[in-house]
Amino acid sequence: MADTLAALRSLMSSHSPPLHVLIVPSEDYHQSEYVSARDKRRDFVSGFTGSAGLALITMNEALLWTDGRYFLQAAQQLSEQWKLMRMGEDPAVDIWMADNLPKDAAVGVDPWCISVDTAQKWERAFAKKQQKLVQTPKNLVDEVWKNQPPAETNPVVVHPLEFAGRSVADKLKKLREKLVKEKSRAMIITTLDEVAWLYNVRGTDVSYSPVVHAFAIVTLDSAFFYVDKRKLSSEANSYMKENGIFVRDYGEVSSDAVLLASDQLTASSSDKTPTGFSRNTESNDGKATGNGAIPAAEFVNDLIWVDPCACCFALYSKLNADKVLLKQSPLALEKALKNPVEMEGLKKAHIRDGAAVVQYLAWLDKQMQEIYGASGYFAEAESLSKNKLKDTKRLTEVSASDKLEEFRASKEHFRGLSFPTISSVGSNAAIIHYSPEAETCAELDPDKIYLCDSGAQYLDGTTDITRTVHFGKPTPHEKACYTAVLKGHISLGNARFPNGTNGYALDILARTPLWKYGLDYRHGTGHGIGSYLNVHEGPHQISFRPSAQNVPLQVSMTVTDEPGYYEDGNFGIRLENVLIVKEGITKFNFGDKGYLAFEHITWAPYQKKLIDVSLLAPEEIQWLNDYHSKCSDILAPYLNQPEVEWLKKATEPVPA
Repeated sequence: MADTLAALRSLMSSHSPPLHVLIVPSEDYHQSEYVSARDKRRDFVSGFTGSAGLALITMNEALLWTDGRYFLQAAQQLSEQWKLMRMGEDPAVDIWMADNLPKDAAVGVDPWCISVDTAQKWERAFAKKQQKLVQTPKNLVDEVWKNQPPAETNPVVVHPLEFAGRSVADKLKKLREKLVKEKSRAMIITTLDEVAWLYNVRGTDVSYSPVVHAFAIVTLDSAFFYVDKRKLSSEANSYMKENGIFVRDYGEVSSDAVLLASDQLTASSSDKTPTGFSRNTESNDGKATGNGAIPAAEFVNDLIWVDPCACCFALYSKLNADKVLLKQSPLALEKALKNPVEMEGLKKAHIRDGAAVVQYLAWLDKQMQEIYGASGYFAEAESLSKNKLKDTKRLTEVSASDKLEEFRASKEHFRGLSFPTISSVGSNAAIIHYSPEAETCAELDPDKIYLCDSGAQYLDGTTDITRTVHFGKPTPHEKACYTAVLKGHISLGNARFPNGTNGYALDILARTPLWKYGLDYRHGTGHGIGSYLNVHEGPHQISFRPSAQNVPLQVSMTVTDEPGYYEDGNFGIRLENVLIVKEGITKFNFGDKGYLAFEHITWAPYQKKLIDVSLLAPEEIQWLNDYHSKCSDILAPYLNQPEVEWLKKATEPVPA
């Protein structure tokens, strides 16, 4: 790590102009949350492996900013050369730079790895001391990373209409209508899941997210796909032709952005023999008029639409700033509003996934009793002996989660996990986004809480579920905390709210039972879920963060319901289901707004042993019993007889 910092500082000194600071963001060229091995530059320089954070290197300091999910993890992983900056508690990075760097300081960053919004925010902060943002022509981390993994060259896979539910032609038509409405002639699409969703393609370029490293440019008459052409099979090439999509090399998006800025990007300018439309679908000027294209003659506007939070600063810098529409991508909301096929697929995927989770819990219950002498999932007593079977292989956080993956892998349409499983026991469960490693992870302990946050990718949907369990005798305090989390979980899931309500307004519902005890948690309460796409999907969210005010919840959105409580050094609790937003049935309809409600699509029992029933209201007990009854009925057909018996016991009614 010291050698890496020294090498980077040497490059900073020799850079023209010399750099006072080098910024190393977490993101790739597409502002992705999860990135490929090659793009984990911040991990490489800092040693911190969380999914969110930013490294800042000066000639004599190294600082890392991250959010509340990762405070504990970062504190453990950062060496003494690094200083942890806690978002929400310490000064924000732009404020720190403006206040601590000298006048005229040069701040270097790879412009492909920061968004337009971030770059402009920094430039505003720098203005008072004439500091400047310097776009480095090469990524300096790449220059010093000797064993940097190669770029992924995995195949592009066509996502069938039976799972996608909407054709490319339909999606392009809708997008072009929005372009016209916003007086734009084109849009540059940089977010990987938006490109995948728009063109109905998937890939494996990023672990856990079925996306392809690609850009897209859509004009009123053409559609372009920028990708490493080695990833396209003859079938994929044919698919692109059929859908009128012109395939260009990944790196050509840069020069094509320049052509686009001067209105010279056409189908004929990009390829002598277009991969997209056949010649008979082109007009005389070489521009395609098929596939929902809008004739240029009908269009008099001249803006290029880019999403300021998603488009990299490098591409934006190639456009004429006064001809750019900086506005959230319309595809974000389109993608979030699941069509009927996607909705049905998500429900089915969650049923199969719930069956896998129940199989896992039943298996784990048996293992904990046999190996550790635990009282188990149902009984409440301290373990008889942690060394009951001395020659038996011990269970670890990783070996246990591997078994869960095995159960999931046996299910129809399984394609992999949707994120690294957070399999965490005792104090590790207090690390919100804990990521166990085989060499260093903890052994399971029957006398400590076990938190498992996991999910999978299926062709028909993406899943994300958290359950917290105890195989010994939980303390009254642990029960009280678990029950408070459950009460918040139930309260949010049962909410009725008027159209136009955002997740910022609903977040308090999940926290109120915890606040009653002076407790809270440092993460948002809910995020959208992709349809065989990213496990974290916007643009909506349920959170205390102001950004949760931007987009109201709407019918056919998905959102998680995941309150928690984490006691550093002791335990962590989280409960998570995926919900869908639906029309709410109310006796009245004040203001003719219409009301919304949630429907649970996740199915797995809550551990009754961890619930202090005396703290539940009668309606909460009723909800729990109703949910458990449905859970048993829905999952039973997917289980063998011993598993069915286990589930029946796990879902027996709680007496009121």
